[in-house]
Amino acid sequence: MKPLYLNPGREKRVLQGHRWIFSNEIGDSLSQYEPGSWVEVFSHKGKALGCGYINPHSLITVRLLSGPGREPGAHFITERMARADERRRTLLYPDARCYRVVFGESDELPGLVVDRYEDVVVYQVNTLGMTSLEPQIIEAIHAVLQPKAIVSRHDSTVRLLEGLPLTKAVVHGKVPENHRVELDGIRYLLDPMGGQKTGMYLDQRDNRQALKSYVEGKKILDLFCYNGAWSLTAASGGAAQVLGIDESGMAIEQATNNALENDFGSLCRFESREVFQALKEFPKNTFDVVIVDPPAFVKSKSALLEAKKGYTDLNRRALLALRRGGILVSCSCSYHLDEVSFRDVLLKAAQASGRELSLLEARGQAKDHSPLLAMPETRYLKCYFLQSN
Repeated sequence: MKPLYLNPGREKRVLQGHRWIFSNEIGDSLSQYEPGSWVEVFSHKGKALGCGYINPHSLITVRLLSGPGREPGAHFITERMARADERRRTLLYPDARCYRVVFGESDELPGLVVDRYEDVVVYQVNTLGMTSLEPQIIEAIHAVLQPKAIVSRHDSTVRLLEGLPLTKAVVHGKVPENHRVELDGIRYLLDPMGGQKTGMYLDQRDNRQALKSYVEGKKILDLFCYNGAWSLTAASGGAAQVLGIDESGMAIEQATNNALENDFGSLCRFESREVFQALKEFPKNTFDVVIVDPPAFVKSKSALLEAKKGYTDLNRRALLALRRGGILVSCSCSYHLDEVSFRDVLLKAAQASGRELSLLEARGQAKDHSPLLAMPETRYLKCYFLQSN
């Protein structure tokens, strides 16, 4: 491993447990390092900080995987994946067969995501350094999870920042044509090759369970409903009527099929419509509960100001469609829209709609997406349950 020295005073964040080192923190010439190779990182004064892989062409230049002098051995990936899996199965979601196995930095495997959907495992490699370990990743999935099929979903656009192509493939076994999984008592038809993310939004599972406390006998509007997970959870919680809206015709087809799969066809209705346009057309005070769970509006800091306007208008319109005393469930998966900015968005939306909001619950991502305390970047999801007055 080649040594790499930081600029003076740049080690504090790393000593606290942060796993990223940015290009402007490095004192050495980056041209001497092979992309994807392993380096040992030292402070400017020579204190060993840890080992990781390097991509000289990326803003996040080094991602740390281990302590000083510890280059990963043959069973490194398997040992960490086994530890991460055991934590999910025994502590977070006992006996579950559908969950996130590896959440990148939080599980000491930066650049890697692994999701289990019963007998099908989907993994995603998002960094150059982790790409060089892909054979060991597949071997670890076999050893730890023993799936019937393994899918690589290397189609996240963050790979482009690392100079990596976008691909997806079945690397082992065969994915059933109509793969069914059960998550928190609800059955879903899943497309690991074609669905959003790796097939489902697992990061909202705990928030969807929390929704059940608010829906009995209520009329529900689910915006950006995708495969209907929020809608089906509302139906299972005793909702009287559920309407899901999504612009994607494919998503609406999935949601409709999932409703039929769970015998909720008479409770849940789904429409392919542009969400903002639909909100303009709904009469005021129509729904008892409105769920706002949009895709990320903010892809970078430079887009934050415009995105905040979009989030504000979306929540304003959602509040107008909500009866007074009703429940707004508002979410943002944009990391760049932090907690303070998110609250500001909701306050402005409330003011513009002539409402006041009481915060009932401030929630985040599911337990199998646990943020690393030293890395704010690993905490991205905001989910607020609010009452409109």
